[in-house]
Amino acid sequence: MAVTVAREVGKSLDALAAGEPSAAKGVGERFGASGVGESVDALEEGVGAGLLRESPGRMVGFVEPLARAAAYDGIGAGMRARLHLAASRVTEDTGAALRHRAAAAGGPDEVLAEELAGYAAKAAQHGLWQEAAAHLDLAARLTESAACRDELRTAVLEHVLIGGDVLRAAELAAVRNADPRPVRRYVLGRLALAAGRFEEASELLAEAWRHAEPGFAADVAEQLAWLRLVTGDRGAAADWARLAIEQPIQGMAARPYDVLALAGAPCAGAPPGSLAAAVTLLARDEPGQARAMLGRAAGAVAPAHHRLLATTLLAVAEHACARWDKAAAHAEYAFAQAAALGQRWLLPSLAAACVAPLAALGEHVRALIHATEAATTARRMGHVMGERQAALALALLTPGETPPAAHLPPAPSTASGMYGVPGAGGDRELGGGPDVFVPDARPARIEALVADGRLEEAERALAAFDREGTRYDGDRAWQSGEEARQGGEGVRCDGEEVWRGSEEARRGEARRRAERARLRGLLLAGRNAPAQAEEAFVRALSLVEAGVCPLEEARVLLDLGRLLRRTGRRKVAAERLGAARAIFERLGARPLAERCGKELEACGMEPPATARLGLTPQELSTATLVAGGLTNRQIARELLISVKTVEYHIGKIYTKLGISSRVALAAKLAV
Repeated sequence: MAVTVAREVGKSLDALAAGEPSAAKGVGERFGASGVGESVDALEEGVGAGLLRESPGRMVGFVEPLARAAAYDGIGAGMRARLHLAASRVTEDTGAALRHRAAAAGGPDEVLAEELAGYAAKAAQHGLWQEAAAHLDLAARLTESAACRDELRTAVLEHVLIGGDVLRAAELAAVRNADPRPVRRYVLGRLALAAGRFEEASELLAEAWRHAEPGFAADVAEQLAWLRLVTGDRGAAADWARLAIEQPIQGMAARPYDVLALAGAPCAGAPPGSLAAAVTLLARDEPGQARAMLGRAAGAVAPAHHRLLATTLLAVAEHACARWDKAAAHAEYAFAQAAALGQRWLLPSLAAACVAPLAALGEHVRALIHATEAATTARRMGHVMGERQAALALALLTPGETPPAAHLPPAPSTASGMYGVPGAGGDRELGGGPDVFVPDARPARIEALVADGRLEEAERALAAFDREGTRYDGDRAWQSGEEARQGGEGVRCDGEEVWRGSEEARRGEARRRAERARLRGLLLAGRNAPAQAEEAFVRALSLVEAGVCPLEEARVLLDLGRLLRRTGRRKVAAERLGAARAIFERLGARPLAERCGKELEACGMEPPATARLGLTPQELSTATLVAGGLTNRQIARELLISVKTVEYHIGKIYTKLGISSRVALAAKLAV
């Protein structure tokens, strides 16, 4: 049946191919003039039999690819060639016409190959990398010269890589190719970098740079910048990025400013709306503006790695704006896409970015899986930046543990310069400061140290946090909060003036000051200075209430409510805790909302469960955390009590409920 349909349609197109149809006539008129009644009947029969389907615009196609292949193979080589030639005259799509002509070609055709290569160049200019690669591949097949064929296949490999499909690029690279040009070394180095083979990438790109020509020197320098960034030398990464910018000819997919921004270097001159401009805004604690910019960048026509990074940083901005559901969805989508495309060099950073929004939503198991994946993958491929990001992500999940910087490998020495470029060695160390992919874990660590009673450590950590700050500056990677408050000038980073005095910048500054005041309040409460602690909390609340930063406002209300409960003012505490829970529930912060609920139970404001089980509010809070799988130390941290007090409460709970294990306690609470 499939072959019969194809042959009937072939008769019509064969008749069409015999003459030159008028350009003024529509396709339907052309077929009508050729007498295609029998073919239309055959098409209708095929649709009725379910072999073909009719699409909008009166288009007909095969339902199953196998049926199409059977029909195509069954009509004979001569008929196929005539059909393709006829179709090339009918279609108004230039690319489709070229593909039909290529399919009809019986041997080498240098003229057609040149047309295909020209069309590929235009497609690449519009960011259609895979389409460009497909037409270059057809051009290579129609080229008689073996040398030209290999050069075209090198170009195919490059376009497939820029389009993001690293797995297909690896298959293409495995095919024998005798292209001796340095550009081949560059393309293979780019593939090695994307696949996470950094030593191989280093050798290939270094060789390509030594023999670089103006047409691709900028591309080589940019790839070396990315390589130095992921292997931990941000100074050298910035130097290579600047070198790429200085080249007279820029590549098809040049994005050197992105490397500059991610390396924490000044990026004056970055294009408006670029990833670099968004990174600058994120580092300045202006996630709202960054979110709008990154939303556009994630959907723009751009190299695949650029879109993946933009989607991930969009998740970072959404997390900072307390849009955790969307942040988690975008982060995990970007990670899954990178894995499917074989973009292994991005996986550690993208996995680490998944952790914070998932943890905020209470999805701790998924968050831990991503953090572990980031650490394992980074360690396996020598991805120093990824190892650091994984350590910071794990610190979000285990804030009371050893600071992540203690586990990081040292930054590589570059005193000898970058592959013969004098004075290009980087001198920045990684340290434990902020990272654009992972939120700052230091506030959570200070909270954990206070809860564990390690007050001297908490004092030192808070002093260091106050001293370092997290303020981005156009001339220096990180600037202290105090220095930022003293400067009000704008910094040109993306073709527009980005003012530190913008409304969002002022809100960000207020949030940081409130956060520090809240942490100071927790430390004072731990030192048994409730009056001073309350004063610190009230000062923090005054900075962020009235919508300045709902998340930090709710955090302050929660900590203030806990203090008020501990000092016997349960009614006022319940008011503060209720307000905090309402904000957390609106934001979707389930773990923090549940913590408010436990505190309200401890205040005696939510008695049903306590009445049913015969437990005090404090005992019920402890029992709930035990049933949730927390250790005694973790419970003590949550409830701001000592481990011995937790053990005492658990003993009383077991006695009252007539049980002797945590499993039995979980079963009791589930009833």
